[in-house]
Amino acid sequence: MTPGGARLAAAATPTSGSGPSSAETIELLRELILQRALASTDPWVQAHVVLALGADVKHDGKFVLDAMVEQSLRTEAIGIKQYPYFPVDIERHPFHFLQIMQATDVPYDRAFATPVGRFTRREIISGSEALFDPEALVDELSWVVSVLTHEHPQNRDTFETARGVEVKVTKLVERHLSETEKAWADTFAAMAGAKGYTKGVVHRTACNGTHMIYGLIDALRNGYTVADLRARTLRLVGALLFRMRAEPALIDASLRAGHPLIRLNADAAKLTFLGHAVEDLGYGAQHGVLQLTPPQLEVVNEARAQLATIVARLGTEHDLDALQEQVPQAYKILLGDLCHAYRGLRFWS
Repeated sequence: MTPGGARLAAAATPTSGSGPSSAETIELLRELILQRALASTDPWVQAHVVLALGADVKHDGKFVLDAMVEQSLRTEAIGIKQYPYFPVDIERHPFHFLQIMQATDVPYDRAFATPVGRFTRREIISGSEALFDPEALVDELSWVVSVLTHEHPQNRDTFETARGVEVKVTKLVERHLSETEKAWADTFAAMAGAKGYTKGVVHRTACNGTHMIYGLIDALRNGYTVADLRARTLRLVGALLFRMRAEPALIDASLRAGHPLIRLNADAAKLTFLGHAVEDLGYGAQHGVLQLTPPQLEVVNEARAQLATIVARLGTEHDLDALQEQVPQAYKILLGDLCHAYRGLRFWS
């Protein structure tokens, strides 16, 4: 265990109160993933199953990771060379699947047999970098920052694409940091008392801005210091902790109706935010990037207790089969969020 992990293990406390314990919640999440997500043939869901259960998880005797790559990998030709990559219309965010391979320690030389050829993880990274165009990127940079800061240390942060475009990873980190602060500006204002906490720009980002912070934590973990990165990221972490109390109240105020699907929607929204927030902070603390104070740990433990209650309702009260039939896209997102919550809570177990 890393020094950060030792601090985390010593500071974390079991879920308090009369609700399910953290261990029980983790086990229930695992059962939900095994029952509802493991058999999915959707590459995006498969990627989340790998994130939660590891790169060696299998379904029907086949590695889920192999099935994901086999379905989703494509190639693009530049000149006479074919470059492998994952298309955004499948992975949803640039470098998303590469980030999950990185998070689950897939060996660089692990090879994948696909309809477009046999490629190793290292070759897929190289192909994705060769095709990368920062000027054409309109989505947030969270996953790109995670991958590229890992592959290119700050003192060797430049590479050239197959089209001759020079990419400086420090510039991408600076851009991502600036875009994250802009998205979280309303939260900073609410913390300062300048306005109330309401829905804003951050709610239109992936998983309500939580992936943005994860990317910055990865940049710090990978040794990046550009643009006062640590101090600015810690300010954002403070904003994340503020929202961990404010967000559930906002969701309750927005989704008050008593219809079962409305109640499920409220719990799903809380699962999305709290699961990702606990994952961000647990990941950062586990790897020594964050050292949370006792008051901050109290906020985390409150969130863990809320997650325990939400997961219990998902497993016993809510009709997930009806959600799957009536709103399949929401059901798919829920499966991904179960995986993030499972990974997040395990950082604190």
